[in-house]
Amino acid sequence: MARYTPTNTPIRNYATAFFLSAFILYADISYQAFSPIRGIIHASTLSVQVISSRIIENINFTFSSIKQNKYLLQENKKLRDQILKIEMQHLIEKKGNEEKVQVINFEETLSNTFKLNDINVYKIASIDLRNYFCCSSHKVFLHNPDKIKIKKNLSVFAGNSFVGQTKKMSMNFIEVILLSDANHILPIKSDFFYCDAKGKGKPMLISCKINDKDFKNRIGDIVFTSGLGGIFLKDVEIGVISDIIPFTSNEIEVVITLKTNPLEENFYGIISKDTNEI
Repeated sequence: MARYTPTNTPIRNYATAFFLSAFILYADISYQAFSPIRGIIHASTLSVQVISSRIIENINFTFSSIKQNKYLLQENKKLRDQILKIEMQHLIEKKGNEEKVQVINFEETLSNTFKLNDINVYKIASIDLRNYFCCSSHKVFLHNPDKIKIKKNLSVFAGNSFVGQTKKMSMNFIEVILLSDANHILPIKSDFFYCDAKGKGKPMLISCKINDKDFKNRIGDIVFTSGLGGIFLKDVEIGVISDIIPFTSNEIEVVITLKTNPLEENFYGIISKDTNEI
C-alpha cells in the first residue's frame, strides 16, 4: 500500500505567513528590532526622492532652455530680417540719391555743352551685348516709364559726346541706334577732311574713306561732328583717329575710336531737335 506524503496547502502557507508577520510586527514594536533596517529604507527612499526631484528639475530646465533658445532664435531671425530690411531701404535711398546727383550733374554737363534747355535725360534699360560684341547691329534701350513721345532720329548724348540716334519707341522703352552700328552714318570733320563716317559694326569704332593717299601721321588727331545734315550739333568732339588703312590706290580708310563707351554710361540725354515723329 502506497504512502501519502503530506504537502503544504494554501491555507497552511497563509497561516505561516500570518504568524511570521505578526511575530515581526511584535518584535519591531516591542524591541525596535527592525529600526536600523527601517532607517536604511527611509534614507534610501529620501535619496531616491531627492535624485528623482533633481532629475525632473534638470529635465524641466532642459526643456525650458530648449523652448527659450527656440524663442531667442526666432527673435534673432526677426531682428536680422528687420535689420536687413532697414539696410535695403537705406541702400535703395542711397542709390536713389546718388542717381539724382548723377542726373543733375549730367544735365549740367549737357546744358554747359549745348547751351540748350530742351534736353531729356533717360536711364539705360539694357544693351544688346550679344550683337554689340559679335555683329553689326548695335543698340541700347532706355527706360521711358512715362511713355513720353520721342521723335525719330534725334541725337543722343552720353558721357561727354554723342553716342547715337533715337530709332523708335516700344512700350516703355526708347530704342537707340549707336554710332558704331554698321547702318549708321555720322557727318564728321577734322582739321584736314570732311566725311560721312559709317559704323564699323565693332564696339566704339566708326570709319570713312577719303581720297588722300598722302594722309599720314594723323593717328591721334581729334575728330568732331561737322553739323551737316542738321541732326548732330557741330563741333562736338566725337573721338580720335586710331588707325589709317590703305583701301585702294587712291583711297584710305580712316578709323576713329569713339570718345564715349556706351557700356560705361547709366544716363543718356536726348536732344529734341528733329521733326520726324516715331
